Amino acid sequence: MAFLTADEKHTLALICDTLVPTLPSINGDDPRLFGCGALALNIPAHLEEAIERVSDDASRQQLKWVLNALENGLFNGLTARQWGAFSELSLEERTAVLHSWAESRLPQARKLFQSLKRLTLFLFYAVMPEDNANPTWPGLGYTHLPHRADDAPRPIKPLEISGDTTLYTDVLVIGSGAGGGVVAAELSASGQDVIVIEKGPYYAEQDFHGRELESMEKLFERHGSLTTADLSMMVLAGSALGGGTTVNWSASLRTPDYVLKEWETEYGFTGASSREFQTSLDAVLKRMNVNTDESVPNRNNAVLEKGCRALGYEVSVIPRNVKGCEECGFCNFGCSFGAKQGTLKTWLQDAYNQGTRILVGARVERVLHRRGLAYGAEVRTQAADGKFHRVTVQAKRVVVAAGSLHTPALLMRSGLTNGSIGANLHLHPVTVTYGLFDEPITPWQGPPMTRLAGQFANLDGRGYGVRLETAPVHPGIAALSMPWRSGRGHKRLMGRLNHMANIIVITRDYHSGHVTVDAHGEPVLHYNLHPYDARHLMRGTLEALRIHVAAGAAEVSSPHNDQIVYKQGENLDAFLAQVESRGFRANSFTLSSAHQMSSCRIGGDSALGAVDPSGETYEIRNLFVMDGSILPTASGVNPMVSIMATAHYLAQGLKARV
Repeated sequence: MAFLTADEKHTLALICDTLVPTLPSINGDDPRLFGCGALALNIPAHLEEAIERVSDDASRQQLKWVLNALENGLFNGLTARQWGAFSELSLEERTAVLHSWAESRLPQARKLFQSLKRLTLFLFYAVMPEDNANPTWPGLGYTHLPHRADDAPRPIKPLEISGDTTLYTDVLVIGSGAGGGVVAAELSASGQDVIVIEKGPYYAEQDFHGRELESMEKLFERHGSLTTADLSMMVLAGSALGGGTTVNWSASLRTPDYVLKEWETEYGFTGASSREFQTSLDAVLKRMNVNTDESVPNRNNAVLEKGCRALGYEVSVIPRNVKGCEECGFCNFGCSFGAKQGTLKTWLQDAYNQGTRILVGARVERVLHRRGLAYGAEVRTQAADGKFHRVTVQAKRVVVAAGSLHTPALLMRSGLTNGSIGANLHLHPVTVTYGLFDEPITPWQGPPMTRLAGQFANLDGRGYGVRLETAPVHPGIAALSMPWRSGRGHKRLMGRLNHMANIIVITRDYHSGHVTVDAHGEPVLHYNLHPYDARHLMRGTLEALRIHVAAGAAEVSSPHNDQIVYKQGENLDAFLAQVESRGFRANSFTLSSAHQMSSCRIGGDSALGAVDPSGETYEIRNLFVMDGSILPTASGVNPMVSIMATAHYLAQGLKARV
């Protein structure tokens, strides 16, 4: 049900029309792109629906207040020097108002701008009216992956719940991603009865159609709009059977030895640097068919490699967990060809084949425990007919593997109070740089992540720094991550998307944030980029820009809202100095995360961590945690393999305790 009044809807529509106006084509502008605006695609209605779905009451009330304030000329005059109601201003004057928010000294103004800008631009470039291609795509040169028609039986048949019931099992595994999938397979192989509960839905290969908007809404946390509490960081986290392994980009990197040593010596994770842990690393790499033969560089990765080699920087091939990769470039929307060897294809399938029962679309409300002993969980699930049912699972052991966002939330809902639950949240903060090239890059085609620059992984002498990689680019994500100064300026950036390469800067964050729960018990992420980590992020940004130039970019740009641009032949050092002096203020530049870790970390004692070196919680016996939340620190590399190996290693100990 719409929450805005007619007047508020009108003002919101004007904001959308300002961000993405219909414009005449001049100086070679593509009319297919410039002749289409937000109103033509009904973006205001889509935006209102999205806001209502992903925001809380307080945020919606704040938006209503702002929409009404915009119709007060005094408000606009004082905040943006545009003296008139928003609905009475020209496009240029409305643009000035929004731009003033983007560059405001007030954090709340920048936050508001980012919330509206990101959603509006993403929707405009990702929506498919009446299931047809977005009318702007021809102007970008973009074509989406055709839906793969395949009526093959789905290899997993989840449990069907038709009424309130009680289930019994040896081990309940909550979560199906990199941690839960591995644990379920290992325990079921040892003869134990296992139930896996996943809050997201189950999608098989034939369901992965590559449509950006629909895929983001169905496969990611909070429909793809999850952010930190202050909106400064966009957070991508999988929310379907297989978790992040279903939607990640297939990078499969071993945990660095110095990280494992740090975990053991500084945090008391005994065994982390042992031969047995290396055996677990080998086991998960083998089961997922991790290899470098299928890490062929697309044009985007070729840019990273070329620039690094020109500068004498280290560059390596990223191993990938694929088998028969079709090199389509749509890994982040699920693999329709069945090539990605995530838990859906490997560990979960193994567990299912060994008798594991899998329940999807089910929210575990709390873990059941009595006198310090876990014995199951209370679950709420929705049947095919839309009715909700209560499921009580009784288990001898409970393994929580709901990820670094939901695991601490579940433990908090269950009454656990250890100080490390929800603390120490690491996110591998990421920003993105773009380089414009004369030749087409087509950044949405080919394996998205096959080259890694590790030259700057140790900037402080203790293993903290940045790694440079590349990311898949599709129109919606590209649009929300690119700076906006005006509707015409943003469209001109998008019109050059086919010739843009990106380099992302992944920071191994030393400092951390934390997770709390809202009134509904759902996780809220709190994270402020610490100056220590910001310095590393800036160094990586400067080096990424330098690499673009060395690879032959005609133009490069900083990730700031108020973008700084360098053109070939200008003074590069002066440009980089200007970028560095700008710094990174919250909501003034592109910041994101696809890796979440450490929010219930392992520690040698209860003062250091929430779980002991076996994965068992310090507070409740027979309650274990085996997912990314227990990594003592940020892994520094794409963490899928680190999480899987940790789960595999701990599962061996759990099997021995039966």
